[in-house]
Amino acid sequence: MTPDPPEDDGVLAPDELQLDDDHVDELGENRYLVRSEGSGSERAAMSAASEVADALPAGDGPAGDARSERDDHDRTHAHDHALADAPEPHGVDITLKTDGEVAHHSAASHDVREVFVDLLTWYAGQLDDDMSPSEALQVMLAASDLEVS
Repeated sequence: MTPDPPEDDGVLAPDELQLDDDHVDELGENRYLVRSEGSGSERAAMSAASEVADALPAGDGPAGDARSERDDHDRTHAHDHALADAPEPHGVDITLKTDGEVAHHSAASHDVREVFVDLLTWYAGQLDDDMSPSEALQVMLAASDLEVS
């Protein structure tokens, strides 16, 4: 008796990938985010790209020492493209380096306030593990020249 042929489970062979396609974003060296054609919003893709980039160690991510300027440019271009193509009218795409650690965050929304609060909360959360984002923002504002009432 011969074994049944393997079923097509949706996995692509490397030669079937088209890395220059609009549905593919480069996340880092040999790392790509491939969205299906019917995947819905760009926001989900931007969020997934952000989570993957956040999970990369500094040496493996976009700012790793072994990366070339071309790789950095390609990654920046991919994020610019994803943000520009997002259906929401407001968005941010930020890369932050603190104490040698690199993190990336993207967000988009129809509400500019939601994007702003999300950005501030994420940024403040990256600065100090022992402080809540609210506490970190209070310290930063108190130490700045900004007057907020």
